Amino acid sequence: MKTPARVLGLVLATVVTFIAGSGAAFADAPTGGAWPEGEGRSVLDTIILFGGGTVGLFIVVALFGLLTARNNYVPPAPSTELEPVGDHRPAHH
Repeated sequence: MKTPARVLGLVLATVVTFIAGSGAAFADAPTGGAWPEGEGRSVLDTIILFGGGTVGLFIVVALFGLLTARNNYVPPAPSTELEPVGDHRPAHH
């Protein structure tokens, strides 16, 4: 399969998915008393809904970062001891 065919397939799949998913948007709304008007949301309710969700998400991410943080190994400072000059034996591990 060549690249233009792949791109065309992706575009076609995107268009078909968009049309199928937006079918509910073209449906007729009920008229009369079948769908009564609900109470509107106040400005404070909207701020709490969107602002609270955003702040809550920041808190969840921060807690996840704190829970998964770990202490990295810090090697000890180099020693000032010198190796004997005449000792050329291999180190045994």
